Amino acid sequence: MQHRKAINWQAWSLLVICLGQALYIYISSPSRPEPSKIVSVTKVGEGGAIYEVLYDSGGATVPFIYRYFLMAVQPNDEEALSKMRKATPFLVTQSTHAVREVVGTKVKLNSDETIYDFHNTAYFKVGGELNIVKFDLEATIP
Repeated sequence: MQHRKAINWQAWSLLVICLGQALYIYISSPSRPEPSKIVSVTKVGEGGAIYEVLYDSGGATVPFIYRYFLMAVQPNDEEALSKMRKATPFLVTQSTHAVREVVGTKVKLNSDETIYDFHNTAYFKVGGELNIVKFDLEATIP
């Protein structure tokens, strides 16, 4: 009977240690890497812009990742990068210069690289007015 108590105590101790380690890993890992630089800015609609941002913090074995954000035109790159930390990109891909054509609030995109995430509509606010932009993506398999 004493061995059973010892085994139960050890099992619970290991469970607590494993849960503690899992919590530490979850808290200490970053949710999204820091952006490196803005590659291009394309005007969309009345006061909006698509920001193509390079993320190259993965090291030598990870490819460059480009995230495309839609937001109101920002006065400088630093302010745009700070707002992007809280924003969600509409396109995440390995392809650079995916924006091909802009007609009003309709944007044609083209990618011949891996696409990780894509949303065909996005919006931005200018002066409290909501502007919806639709995306048409043409993609080919790499």
